[in-house]
Amino acid sequence: MRILSVVTSMANLKTIVAIAVVALAGISAAAGCAADNCYRALFPCPSPSAVSVASAFCATITASGTTATNYPTRATNACGTTADRYISACQCGPTCSYSTLVTATSTSSTTNAPACEPPSTSTTFTSTTSTAPPACESTPANGNLLYGDFECDFTPWNPLVFAPFTGVYGYSVTTPGFTKINSFQTEFLGTPNCPTTCTYLRLTSPVFPVTPGVKYKYTFATWFDGISRGFVGTKINDRAGRTVSALDYPVTNWRFHQVPFQANATENEASVFFEWLNVESRLDSVTFAPLSAYCGNTSPVGLLPDGEFECGLGAWTQQKPDPQATAGVVNLGSDSLYTNSFPMGDYAWRVVSPGVPNPANQELHVSARIISGSMAVTPGKKYLVYFTSFFSNRTVGSVGVMINNSPIYTRNPNDAAQGTPAVFSPNHIIWTNMAGLTSASVKIEALVFGAGTIAIDSVMFVELNDGVV
Repeated sequence: MRILSVVTSMANLKTIVAIAVVALAGISAAAGCAADNCYRALFPCPSPSAVSVASAFCATITASGTTATNYPTRATNACGTTADRYISACQCGPTCSYSTLVTATSTSSTTNAPACEPPSTSTTFTSTTSTAPPACESTPANGNLLYGDFECDFTPWNPLVFAPFTGVYGYSVTTPGFTKINSFQTEFLGTPNCPTTCTYLRLTSPVFPVTPGVKYKYTFATWFDGISRGFVGTKINDRAGRTVSALDYPVTNWRFHQVPFQANATENEASVFFEWLNVESRLDSVTFAPLSAYCGNTSPVGLLPDGEFECGLGAWTQQKPDPQATAGVVNLGSDSLYTNSFPMGDYAWRVVSPGVPNPANQELHVSARIISGSMAVTPGKKYLVYFTSFFSNRTVGSVGVMINNSPIYTRNPNDAAQGTPAVFSPNHIIWTNMAGLTSASVKIEALVFGAGTIAIDSVMFVELNDGVV
């Protein structure tokens, strides 16, 4: 049995940790140590700079409730802006460690438990080689969920194995990731003791704050190394979000997904979890942010601003060659056409043609287009161009995508990936930047051939790991 679950302190952090412990000596023991989500956010990973910042902060706050003014930004989502929780976390002291891949050999029997329930076991672990991870980064910007990129192990996420195997099973952090270096990987190589399809592993995020009534979306990427009868399912606050089967997409290819979520009137916090059913795969780039965070110049995911259109066109430029067509950002909730279309949020960019357009009024059948602002790109790097498309019928037309005026993609309402009409369906394009190109602009065009509606939403442009296919 192999499982990535043993932690070892980094030698080069001993000095910093010692300084931090001295700094904490002035905090009253009466405050107590609560190793909760606030604690994990304050001391999250093997990053000397993170420990240094947290240690300096802890030296400024006392058990008497004095409010410091330099709350570490990575911790405010979990801790808030009052002194009590910081005092408690500081009382625990810093821990900076990284996981070591181990070979685990079971040395005692598993207690009897119902099928697919967590068993009770004792295990002996033998260390093997390890590599220190890169510096931690919290993701996303303007979001709520931290450390969903697994660049610093899976802490503070909580993995739980449900059904033991005869053979190798478990979880680890591995390379390559979807956008950066690492990703979370499940591994099931053996015979499960669960006789039918069941949950093998659950990965639960730390709890994070949400605002009642606010609309959010969370994103994630999956990778499967083979065809399987199982799938990965995700929920938030026990509400079903999305299931992804190994049969849905080509194996050994990363796929990006997004899920809407609206906090109800009584929800002030949330937690996301993923469950693996009879399948091994990788998970990466888990983000959670309000849709309003996609307005403006900084997007929680990727480089392209205003891709949700929740604040209008924003940085986009619209052109409408066809005078008969109407185009612009509209509120979908006011039109029954979109009742069961699965949009993300309330707004999308829409083009409506009242009839068959006159080609003389179009530009190569283009009735309207939107053009993004210029984005800095790295020569030779890979990027994800993602958006959802809507066609009211199968004869209205198609959507074309260009980067720097070079065509890269076309979506037709009759494409299998589009599915049935009148539904927002995902488009997933991997674009490799050419040598010498340092800026890019995305152009999306509505090529209209008949009466009807074409709509676009959730446009993203994300830099990827070089190994992504």
